[in-house]
Amino acid sequence: MTGAGGFQIAFLIFAFQFLAMLVTRFAATKLGWPRDSYEMLGQIILFSLAIVTILAISPIRRFCREELRRPLLPGGRREVAIVTLAKVAIPFGIAGAVVLGAFASGEPGALPSKLMTNDPREAWKSTLSFAGFVRIVILGFIIGPIVEELVFRGILYRAWERQWGWMPSLILTSACFGLYHPTHVISAALASVVFICILRRTGTLRASILVHMGFNMLVSWPLFGQLLTTIEGRDINRMSTWSLELASLVFIAVALPAYLAMS
Repeated sequence: MTGAGGFQIAFLIFAFQFLAMLVTRFAATKLGWPRDSYEMLGQIILFSLAIVTILAISPIRRFCREELRRPLLPGGRREVAIVTLAKVAIPFGIAGAVVLGAFASGEPGALPSKLMTNDPREAWKSTLSFAGFVRIVILGFIIGPIVEELVFRGILYRAWERQWGWMPSLILTSACFGLYHPTHVISAALASVVFICILRRTGTLRASILVHMGFNMLVSWPLFGQLLTTIEGRDINRMSTWSLELASLVFIAVALPAYLAMS
């Protein structure tokens, strides 16, 4: 694909995101929609704009088609499975860093306000609703990973890679992907590093799409999302309570640089 450079593509991504935000803000303030509904609307608008752009511009459409045609070889399937499971450690590790900081400052009691937590009853209610099904399953498990991988790892990463090489492109793309997810910037940026690494190691965008899909499924509320966001009934003032988060922090501190070096 020729034409637009990395910064032009990044500008277009965030312009689309700003437009989607304006529409959802209007829905929230003027129409009185519940939070789940207007968040879902924002995602639908954003993904729709991306899909229309990809389909409407023939060089981008051809480029994406070529990227998706590259097969995932049998040897890459095992790596996809391993990386998907290992990637679950990233959000837990980030929580572990927050926990470590809270204990170091002598304020473990402040952890509920520093961590992303859910009320289990409300979380189940949202998950089992129609809007929750669309947002989590259709957008989060299927459409989101495909569109985001095409846009960020397929188009944006490739554009910067041609200009400055793979490492500067990895840093810039991951920074943009983090900012694109403002509620979990660091987690998304580290996730982008993993997606780019497996793209480089397997040579196909299918690998990063599958890892993205699998990760979104695993950290959803019915699965590991419960462990990640529920602190109800836990003794937050004991370090041992946070063993999983702290172990995950150690794991990603070792595994992520190692995987980057392997790529």
